[in-house]
Amino acid sequence: MTEEDQCGRSTWTFEPLTAKNLDRCYEAGLEYLTDHPKRKPELERLGRERALFYLLAVSTGLRRKELMSLTVGQVHANAVPTPFLELRGKDAKSGMAATIPLRPDAIGELQACMHARGDDLPADARLFPRPPRCPVFDADCQAAGIAKTDARGRQVDIHALRHTFGTHLSASGVHPRTAMAAMRHSRIELTMNYYTDPVLLDVAGAMNSLPNFSSGQGDTAKRTAKGA
Repeated sequence: MTEEDQCGRSTWTFEPLTAKNLDRCYEAGLEYLTDHPKRKPELERLGRERALFYLLAVSTGLRRKELMSLTVGQVHANAVPTPFLELRGKDAKSGMAATIPLRPDAIGELQACMHARGDDLPADARLFPRPPRCPVFDADCQAAGIAKTDARGRQVDIHALRHTFGTHLSASGVHPRTAMAAMRHSRIELTMNYYTDPVLLDVAGAMNSLPNFSSGQGDTAKRTAKGA
C-alpha cells in the first residue's frame, strides 16, 4: 500500500452524529469553515430551510410532496385575518386546492428564511430548493436523539410528522370534524383511527374533567369516622 493510499479516504473514520456529541460536532464544523468562509452562509441557510420544512410539516400536516411543490408566490404571510399557504389542486394528494392556515411561529420562521435568500425572490421560486431527502431526515433524527424505531416497532419517517400533527390536534381537544378538515381527509375514520395515536391522549385528564357524580356519602362517612 502506498503512502497516498494510507492517508486517503479509505482510512477515514466517522463518528455518528448524536444528540450527545451535536454541540462538539457543531464547533468542529465551525472550525473547519474558518478556511471556507463562503460555505458557512450557504450551510446555515440550508439548515434553516430544513428546520422550516420540518416545522411546516408538523404544524400544517402538509405531505412531503406537497411541501416540495410550494413556491414563494403561494405564501400569503400578510393575509388578514389569518396568513396561509396556497396549495394547488394539481399538487395535493386529493387533487383539490386548499388554503393552509399558518401559526404565528411558523410565519416568523418562514419570513426569516425567505429574507435570508433575498428580498427579490420571484413568485415562481421554489420555497424549498433543496428539500430534505429520507437519509437526511434520518440523520437529523439521529442528531436530535430520536430513535428510528420506537418501542412499538413503528419507524419514523417524514410522513410521521403528519401523524404527529393529527395526534396533537386530538390531544389539544380539537373537535374531530375540525381535525378532519385540518388534515384534509375525506373520511373521519382516517383522522381518528390512522392519524391519531391513542397512547398519547390524556384519557385520565379527560375523565377528571367530568363533573362530580358522587352522592357525598363517602365524605360523610369520613367525617363520622374521624369524630369517632
